[in-house]
Amino acid sequence: MALRRAFFAWQFAAAAVLPLWLLLGYAVWGASVGGLLSVVLLAPLVLVVELGLALLFSARAGVRRSRALDLPAVGVLAAYQVGVIGFGFFGPASAWFGLLAAVAAIGGFWLGGRLLVRDVRERMQATMTAFGRPPQAPAARAPIDAGEYVVIKPSSR
Repeated sequence: MALRRAFFAWQFAAAAVLPLWLLLGYAVWGASVGGLLSVVLLAPLVLVVELGLALLFSARAGVRRSRALDLPAVGVLAAYQVGVIGFGFFGPASAWFGLLAAVAAIGGFWLGGRLLVRDVRERMQATMTAFGRPPQAPAARAPIDAGEYVVIKPSSR
Protein backbone atom coordinates (compact mmCIF):
# COMPACT_ATOMS: atom_id res chain seq x y z
CA MET A 1 0.00 0.00 0.00
CA ALA A 2 2.91 2.37 0.72
CA LEU A 3 4.25 1.92 -2.82
CA ARG A 4 0.82 2.64 -4.31
CA ARG A 5 0.48 5.81 -2.20
CA ALA A 6 4.01 6.91 -3.06
CA PHE A 7 3.26 6.58 -6.78
CA PHE A 8 0.03 8.55 -6.30
CA ALA A 9 2.01 11.45 -4.82
CA TRP A 10 4.97 11.09 -7.19
CA GLN A 11 2.98 11.03 -10.44
CA PHE A 12 2.28 14.76 -10.36
CA ALA A 13 5.82 15.68 -9.31
CA ALA A 14 7.19 13.46 -12.07
CA ALA A 15 5.45 15.65 -14.64
CA ALA A 16 7.92 18.41 -13.79
CA VAL A 17 10.96 16.31 -12.84
CA LEU A 18 11.14 14.01 -15.88
CA PRO A 19 11.34 16.75 -18.55
CA LEU A 20 14.02 18.48 -16.48
CA TRP A 21 15.86 15.16 -16.26
CA LEU A 22 15.92 14.94 -20.05
CA LEU A 23 17.38 18.43 -20.35
CA LEU A 24 19.92 17.78 -17.61
CA GLY A 25 20.84 14.41 -19.10
CA TYR A 26 21.41 16.00 -22.48
CA ALA A 27 23.61 18.67 -20.90
CA VAL A 28 25.75 16.01 -19.21
CA TRP A 29 25.76 13.11 -21.72
CA GLY A 30 24.36 14.49 -24.99
CA ALA A 31 26.69 15.37 -27.85
CA SER A 32 24.96 16.49 -31.04
CA VAL A 33 23.27 19.79 -31.90
CA GLY A 34 20.41 17.98 -33.69
CA GLY A 35 19.82 16.07 -30.48
CA LEU A 36 19.26 19.32 -28.61
CA LEU A 37 16.34 20.22 -30.86
CA SER A 38 14.79 16.79 -30.37
CA VAL A 39 15.19 17.01 -26.59
CA VAL A 40 13.68 20.50 -26.52
CA LEU A 41 10.68 19.16 -28.46
CA LEU A 42 10.52 15.92 -26.47
CA ALA A 43 10.53 17.48 -22.98
CA PRO A 44 7.08 19.15 -23.32
CA LEU A 45 5.70 15.91 -24.77
CA VAL A 46 6.93 14.01 -21.70
CA LEU A 47 5.27 16.64 -19.49
CA VAL A 48 1.94 16.35 -21.32
CA VAL A 49 1.97 12.54 -21.30
CA GLU A 50 2.87 12.35 -17.62
CA LEU A 51 0.15 14.86 -16.69
CA GLY A 52 -2.37 13.03 -18.88
CA LEU A 53 -1.60 9.70 -17.25
CA ALA A 54 -1.69 11.24 -13.78
CA LEU A 55 -5.05 12.89 -14.39
CA LEU A 56 -6.51 9.78 -16.01
CA PHE A 57 -5.39 7.47 -13.20
CA SER A 58 -6.51 9.81 -10.43
CA ALA A 59 -9.86 10.70 -12.03
CA ARG A 60 -11.49 7.70 -10.40
CA ALA A 61 -13.28 8.30 -7.11
CA GLY A 62 -11.81 5.22 -5.40
CA VAL A 63 -8.27 6.30 -6.21
CA ARG A 64 -8.86 9.83 -4.94
CA ARG A 65 -10.52 8.53 -1.79
CA SER A 66 -7.73 6.09 -0.91
CA ARG A 67 -4.97 8.29 -2.36
CA ALA A 68 -3.36 5.14 -3.77
CA LEU A 69 -3.08 3.88 -7.35
CA ASP A 70 -3.98 0.39 -8.52
CA LEU A 71 -1.13 -2.06 -9.03
CA PRO A 72 -1.53 -2.13 -12.85
CA ALA A 73 -1.35 1.67 -12.89
CA VAL A 74 1.78 1.58 -10.74
CA GLY A 75 3.35 -0.91 -13.15
CA VAL A 76 2.55 1.20 -16.21
CA LEU A 77 3.79 4.41 -14.59
CA ALA A 78 6.96 2.68 -13.41
CA ALA A 79 7.66 1.35 -16.92
CA TYR A 80 7.05 4.78 -18.46
CA GLN A 81 9.24 6.56 -15.95
CA VAL A 82 12.05 4.00 -16.24
CA GLY A 83 11.89 4.46 -20.01
CA VAL A 84 12.18 8.25 -19.74
CA ILE A 85 14.95 8.08 -17.14
CA GLY A 86 16.89 5.53 -19.21
CA PHE A 87 16.45 7.66 -22.32
CA GLY A 88 17.86 10.64 -20.40
CA PHE A 89 21.28 8.96 -20.14
CA PHE A 90 21.63 9.22 -23.96
CA GLY A 91 23.64 6.03 -24.18
CA PRO A 92 23.61 3.23 -26.75
CA ALA A 93 20.36 1.82 -25.33
CA SER A 94 18.45 5.12 -25.49
CA ALA A 95 16.34 3.94 -28.41
CA TRP A 96 15.16 0.91 -26.43
CA PHE A 97 14.31 3.05 -23.42
CA GLY A 98 12.42 5.44 -25.69
CA LEU A 99 10.47 2.52 -27.12
CA LEU A 100 9.67 1.30 -23.61
CA ALA A 101 8.40 4.76 -22.67
CA ALA A 102 6.25 5.01 -25.82
CA VAL A 103 4.70 1.57 -25.37
CA ALA A 104 4.08 2.22 -21.67
CA ALA A 105 2.43 5.57 -22.45
CA ILE A 106 0.08 4.01 -25.00
CA GLY A 107 -0.69 1.15 -22.62
CA GLY A 108 -1.19 3.60 -19.78
CA PHE A 109 -3.78 5.61 -21.66
CA TRP A 110 -5.58 2.41 -22.66
CA LEU A 111 -5.50 1.05 -19.10
CA GLY A 112 -6.54 4.36 -17.55
CA GLY A 113 -9.46 4.75 -19.93
CA ARG A 114 -10.58 1.18 -19.36
CA LEU A 115 -10.43 1.53 -15.56
CA LEU A 116 -12.24 4.87 -15.66
CA VAL A 117 -15.04 3.55 -17.88
CA ARG A 118 -15.45 0.48 -15.65
CA ASP A 119 -15.58 2.62 -12.51
CA VAL A 120 -18.11 5.04 -13.98
CA ARG A 121 -20.27 2.15 -15.22
CA GLU A 122 -20.32 0.52 -11.76
CA ARG A 123 -21.14 3.80 -10.02
CA MET A 124 -23.90 4.57 -12.52
CA GLN A 125 -25.48 1.14 -12.08
CA ALA A 126 -25.38 1.53 -8.30
CA THR A 127 -26.97 4.98 -8.56
CA MET A 128 -29.70 3.77 -10.89
CA THR A 129 -30.47 0.86 -8.61
CA ALA A 130 -30.60 3.10 -5.52
CA PHE A 131 -32.76 5.86 -6.99
CA GLY A 132 -34.67 4.27 -9.81
CA ARG A 133 -37.04 1.39 -10.09
CA PRO A 134 -35.76 -1.73 -11.74
CA PRO A 135 -37.08 -2.06 -15.28
CA GLN A 136 -40.42 -3.87 -15.49
CA ALA A 137 -41.96 -5.70 -18.38
CA PRO A 138 -44.63 -3.61 -20.10
CA ALA A 139 -48.15 -4.67 -19.13
CA ALA A 140 -50.79 -5.35 -21.75
CA ARG A 141 -52.79 -2.15 -22.06
CA ALA A 142 -55.93 -1.23 -23.88
CA PRO A 143 -55.43 1.05 -26.87
CA ILE A 144 -55.83 4.74 -26.14
CA ASP A 145 -58.78 6.44 -27.83
CA ALA A 146 -57.46 9.73 -29.23
CA GLY A 147 -60.67 10.77 -30.93
CA GLU A 148 -61.19 11.41 -34.64
CA TYR A 149 -58.34 11.83 -37.10
CA VAL A 150 -58.53 14.02 -40.17
CA VAL A 151 -56.31 12.87 -43.00
CA ILE A 152 -55.35 15.50 -45.57
CA LYS A 153 -53.90 14.06 -48.72
CA PRO A 154 -51.16 16.10 -50.39
CA SER A 155 -52.14 17.62 -53.70
CA SER A 156 -50.41 16.36 -56.81
CA ARG A 157 -49.49 19.37 -58.93
